[in-house]
Amino acid sequence: MQIAFGSGLFYATPLMDAYGNALASPTPILLGIMQEASVDLSYDSKELFGSEQFAVDAARGQGKLSGKAKAAQISLSQMNALVFGQTLQPGQVLVHHATTPQDIPAGGKIIVTPPVAGLLAGDLGVRGGGAAPFARVLAAPAKGEYTYDSGTGEYAFAAADVGVPVFIDYRYSVATGKSLSVRNLPMGDMPVFQGELYLKYKGKSIYVRVPNFVSNKLSLSTKQDDYTIPDFEFTGYADEFGEVAYWSSSE
Repeated sequence: MQIAFGSGLFYATPLMDAYGNALASPTPILLGIMQEASVDLSYDSKELFGSEQFAVDAARGQGKLSGKAKAAQISLSQMNALVFGQTLQPGQVLVHHATTPQDIPAGGKIIVTPPVAGLLAGDLGVRGGGAAPFARVLAAPAKGEYTYDSGTGEYAFAAADVGVPVFIDYRYSVATGKSLSVRNLPMGDMPVFQGELYLKYKGKSIYVRVPNFVSNKLSLSTKQDDYTIPDFEFTGYADEFGEVAYWSSSE
């Protein structure tokens, strides 16, 4: 008797980018820290009825091949290869979320300097000591307001707010990491990859390969007290030889 246990291994091999270009050297990707995966086959059922309550015949109609995978390892390279198929760039955006307040000094101006030689990329708001947000204005801030200069990183406040403790949040960019600007491509443009699912338990194994998968969903949801686990969903279709899926098992 063969049974299976655990989440198994899921390998995805990108075959084509979103622009229809076949990859010269496809590199298999192992989805890291697998939580669960599935390959789902379903068919429409067509029934023939006469005057009686139950069908006198039934036939199989259109089939559908789909898959799902949840893996805890977060990789933009992986997401791009499976979902977007576009061009990665070096660098990433980080966020400075202030947890220690600073008092507004005499003169009402604070200049922020991003850490690790980062470049300021945008204002994310100012919170007062009681967590009440300040309102951003274009010029001449009144009490409870501020202005922001993107060129210098200067935050300016009203004279009435001098001495008030504030938390300043902002985003900045660094040269490390990766980034992706997802373009609005024509309908039908999408990357294609091969998916392989493998499970081994008590000396026996089962293996499923789908030659052509396209991703139709990527979900990145957070929880207050749990891990963030990206969720991929895929749709499969037959290759040029008519193969939809390949299965093997120990029994």
